[in-house]
Amino acid sequence: MDPPETWRAAVCFDAPSTASKLREAMDALGWDYERDRGMHHFSRLYIVISMPTNSYTFRFNVKRPVKVQIDVYEERPNHSAELRFVEVKGLDRKSAPKVRELLNEFASSLPRSPYDFFWQERFRAGLLNRHHLTARREWSRWGI
Repeated sequence: MDPPETWRAAVCFDAPSTASKLREAMDALGWDYERDRGMHHFSRLYIVISMPTNSYTFRFNVKRPVKVQIDVYEERPNHSAELRFVEVKGLDRKSAPKVRELLNEFASSLPRSPYDFFWQERFRAGLLNRHHLTARREWSRWGI
């Protein structure tokens, strides 16, 4: 079975510390990458109207050993919730084992599992928020 071309999962740490830990994991594995920044577009709910907005993106353009793009960003879907994500673009059969190695190295450097959200985070975003509910399954695809 081929991996999806783009993989995205929620992570329970803020974007700057997630980007820092991801950078440390890539350095530990000897990956060649360039740091960049970008904007992630999403919708935010104001009363009953959905408004488009942007968030800062920590971007890593990996060149070696595989060619993928990794984005780390936060979304604020309402006034109190923050959802943080790690997104990997450009996956294929060749790059999947190396990305698995990187994500396992990244997850092992964290003080808790990347999908272990606090109850306050779940409550603010909504107890049935799909990103919190599917985070464990998304991370388990990589053996985490």
